[in-house]
Amino acid sequence: MENCFGIIGGMGTMATEDFVHTVNRLTVTHRDQDYLNYVVLNDAQIPDRTAYILDHNCTNPLPSLKADVQLLDRLGVKFIVMTCNTAHYFIPALTAITNVPILNMPALAVEAACQLQQPRPLRIGVLATTGTLKSQLYQQLILAKGHIPVVPTEQQQAQVMALIYEDIKQHDYVNRVKFHGLIDQLLNAANCDAVILGCTELSVAQDTAPYGSERIIDAQHELARATVQRAQAVKPTMILRQPHSTNSR
Repeated sequence: MENCFGIIGGMGTMATEDFVHTVNRLTVTHRDQDYLNYVVLNDAQIPDRTAYILDHNCTNPLPSLKADVQLLDRLGVKFIVMTCNTAHYFIPALTAITNVPILNMPALAVEAACQLQQPRPLRIGVLATTGTLKSQLYQQLILAKGHIPVVPTEQQQAQVMALIYEDIKQHDYVNRVKFHGLIDQLLNAANCDAVILGCTELSVAQDTAPYGSERIIDAQHELARATVQRAQAVKPTMILRQPHSTNSR
C-alpha cells in the first residue's frame, strides 16, 4: 500500500476508533479513493501504561510497543501515531529503534495551547491519567515553552481516573456532569487560561459531551489534524476539512 501511515491503537480501543473517525472526518473526500491510506494495529493486549509508570513491578508495556513499531516499520509505513498519551512516556525508546517518524501527541497539544491569545505566561491545566502526570510529559513541555502547568488536586485526580477507567474504559459511558465539572475546576477555580485533554478517553468524552470553549485543547484531535496534514504531503490534492461545530478545535 503506497503512502501509508501506521496507527498503534488498543489503548483503549474505543479511543482508537474515535481517532480513526476524526482523521476520516478531517479529510475532504468525494469518493473512496480520496481517503487516506493507513494501517490500524489495534493491540488491545498492551499492558496498562499507568500501572507500570506508577509501579515498575507491573508488566512493562515497552516490549509490546517496540514489537508494534517494528511490525509497522516492516510494512513500510511513512510515519506512526500512537492513540495513547501515556504511551508517549516510551517515545525515546521507540524512536531509537526506527527511522520512521513517530508523531508526538503531547507536544502537538502543548503547541496548540500556546497559540491562544491570552496574557503571558499562560496557566495551562492538564487532565490526564496519573501515569501521564507522574511522568511529567506535559509539565515539562509546558515549562519549556515558558508557561505554567496546572494539574488537578489529589481529590480531583481521583475523579479523573474514575471517569477514564470506570466510566469510559469499563462501561463506555461519559458522565457529562463529572467531565464538565473537572474542566470547570481548572478553568475557574484554578484560573487556567487553557485546559489540555491529555488522555484519549477524555477525547472520547469531548466528542460525546463537548465542552464548548476554544480554551479546551483536545490532544487526540490535535494529533488527528497533524496526521492529516502530514499525509497531505504525499497526497497533495487533499485538503483538511474544518472541524464540525461541536468540537472547538
